[in-house]
Amino acid sequence: MNGVIWNKMQETFVPISSVPVYAMLQQERLKQSRELETHNFQLQNLTLTAFEEKHYLQFYDNNTKVTGICGDVWTLLAQVLNFTLQPVKSNFNSLGLTKTTQEFLRKYNMSYQVGLLDTISNNETDAIPKLEAFSNHLTDLQFTMPLWLSSHRLFFRYDGIYDSMWVTKAFSWKVWFIIFTTLLLLTVCSFWSQILLTRIRDKHKSTTFNEHIFYNFGMLCNQSYIPDALNGRSRILETSLGLFCSILSMAYGAVLFIYMTKRILEPPFDDVDSLVNNTKHYKIVSLNGSVAEMIFKIMPFGAYAAARKTGRFVSASTVDEMHILACSTQRDVYVLYLPEEEYYARKQLMCDLTVTGTKHAIQSYIASGLSRKFKYTRSINLGILKLIETGLLNLLRHDWLQQETDNNIIKVTKIEAIRMDQILVMIGVLCSGVVAALVVLIIEKVVYACTLKRL
Repeated sequence: MNGVIWNKMQETFVPISSVPVYAMLQQERLKQSRELETHNFQLQNLTLTAFEEKHYLQFYDNNTKVTGICGDVWTLLAQVLNFTLQPVKSNFNSLGLTKTTQEFLRKYNMSYQVGLLDTISNNETDAIPKLEAFSNHLTDLQFTMPLWLSSHRLFFRYDGIYDSMWVTKAFSWKVWFIIFTTLLLLTVCSFWSQILLTRIRDKHKSTTFNEHIFYNFGMLCNQSYIPDALNGRSRILETSLGLFCSILSMAYGAVLFIYMTKRILEPPFDDVDSLVNNTKHYKIVSLNGSVAEMIFKIMPFGAYAAARKTGRFVSASTVDEMHILACSTQRDVYVLYLPEEEYYARKQLMCDLTVTGTKHAIQSYIASGLSRKFKYTRSINLGILKLIETGLLNLLRHDWLQQETDNNIIKVTKIEAIRMDQILVMIGVLCSGVVAALVVLIIEKVVYACTLKRL
């Protein structure tokens, strides 16, 4: 109880808590509030209704106990707060829709699917273990303290393409600049060394600087033939040039096969806007009752509304159904729109999906839901706070979600034969060299024929 009150005796304002009557009222109010926070349930039954979700909540021992990250959280809460947890396996397999949304759909004679939100709004259970904290849900339940923050991403089937420009990407342009600069410096040094050595030996130099560049470049291309006209150069420079070309050849060969077989991922879209505006055969799939589905349904304009109006948004009742659609080989490609850790936690082995989109496009808090008639929400929040402060919640997340994510990163790479499209650039360079050689040959023949006629 805050505030001040006028004291006639002291003729000044004093804190209202200094008045004995108000101090007693304040202490009584704090006592009642504290009882709600530190309530001892004394093994009172608390009903937890849920459906099975892999790694999140799973039933065992004849559906009398639960495990998974959310199941373990509520099991620990039962031990900390001294209540008896009574898990109930629901006949529904989704959260369903809120009462407000159901009334809106009934108004327009639209069908909908009921779920756990109906169970808790009708006070048929005390808690549900996991849902996204969306403000529309507050009409049916109350949230606990958030368990973690979730980011939505786009997942779709995409095999990628081979990088046909791998020849130019084996080294960066800075490395190429250093290579050719070094080659040019070695060529200049070898040219001047030959001039000095031939003058010392009283011999006539019969080669030009262009010939030095040409044959040194040939050594760079692993062509080690050196004509007799270039003899007389410094042996130290010859050895340095040979070592430089050998090391460069080994370095290029080391990354040759890596770049030749490398797939590049260039997704045709980055977010919902580019998906709707720049593609035609991609459809978005979201989970019933999720924040993503509600955004697609209530947004009056923008890409989300365009996807809904053009029939490119589909909602699925389960995550398994979403995976089946995403891994199908139909003409239309289905893109999953769901929390990132939820995808990795439930990832199936039927196909690998590629992630795209910004990590913070849609963020939502994951929390548990309590019945609106449940009085001891603050006790539950205090128990969750203890799990967070002691690190138990992070440990559960690592055991159930992060460990599965790490396992999914390990993939068995299948060795594939090199295809024609992977070496098109190399073949193009060889063909260009052949054409250039033929053009030079024709020019030399023409010049030679013209010279003979003049003679």
